[in-house]
Amino acid sequence: MRIQDFFISGAAIFLLTSGKAAEWAFKQYPRGHIMSRKLSYEHVDVFTDKPYSGNQLAVFHTPGKLTKPQMQNIAREMNFSETTFIYPARASGVDAKVRIFTPGDEVPFAGHPTLGTAYVLYKRARGKKPLNMVIELNAGLIEVEVSGSQKKGHTFTMNQPLPEFGTALQNRGQAARAVGIGGFEVIGGGVVSNGLDFLIVEAKDSEVVSRAKLNMEEASNVAARHKVMGIYLFARVESRKINIHARFFAPEVGVFEDPATGSAAGALGGYLARILKFPPELKLNIEQGREMGRPSLLHAHVKCDRGLVQNVKVSGRVVSVGEGVVTI
Repeated sequence: MRIQDFFISGAAIFLLTSGKAAEWAFKQYPRGHIMSRKLSYEHVDVFTDKPYSGNQLAVFHTPGKLTKPQMQNIAREMNFSETTFIYPARASGVDAKVRIFTPGDEVPFAGHPTLGTAYVLYKRARGKKPLNMVIELNAGLIEVEVSGSQKKGHTFTMNQPLPEFGTALQNRGQAARAVGIGGFEVIGGGVVSNGLDFLIVEAKDSEVVSRAKLNMEEASNVAARHKVMGIYLFARVESRKINIHARFFAPEVGVFEDPATGSAAGALGGYLARILKFPPELKLNIEQGREMGRPSLLHAHVKCDRGLVQNVKVSGRVVSVGEGVVTI
């Protein structure tokens, strides 16, 4: 019997009768080849009800044991804004442990990966579908609610960490150069944190947001100065369907532009609630991704009381696009 007959892909089990046989086997089958296995993932689009729009997400629902470098390599290969890996929950009352990676780094929290992963968990659930889920992220536990119907479609809503307010925008001219607009076109801004750190920048109108263009060097300088992961540029608009037009740039984590940013939408809700002196309720319908050809719609709902933000929810639709397999 040939030694090849004892090779089992993914388990690397060999029957080696001598040192020479082992030496021959490892020459024929390098370690990386012997240990290779296939990982299945689901491709979904988040913050949309139409495939090929919204924000793409790869969800590895049964990844098995992977190292952090392996997960990072997979995320870089997928090259979506984020890729998630689902693991069994480690505590009672929690549905899953989820790790989130951009092409450049692991992040403790993000919006569209949380909702997209919740969609996959809902879709793969056996028996009665859960209408409430608790997902453990590195930033903590996130609750997700499911509403709607199979016929009309489901909406996924996440409760986000409460915003913490940092420094005001320190240099309007520099922030403007980072996104290719004029300093006079920036109204204001500031740092908001909700598990991730964002620089919120308000432009004077939607047309300014539309023609913004990332300046890599200046954006890196702004991110370093304010210690944030990216810039969320927005303008208020008057429309029956939307009241915010936004774009997000985060080249420091490998995301040059993001078509839909749920975590930043929640941070923006907190920022505007503060600007508006904490109204009892604030609802934002945010258009993002249009300039990338991936139109997205995000809903942020903020509740305030006694001069404080008490609750932030971000919701949207999710659709399946396809499935795939990668080999590691």
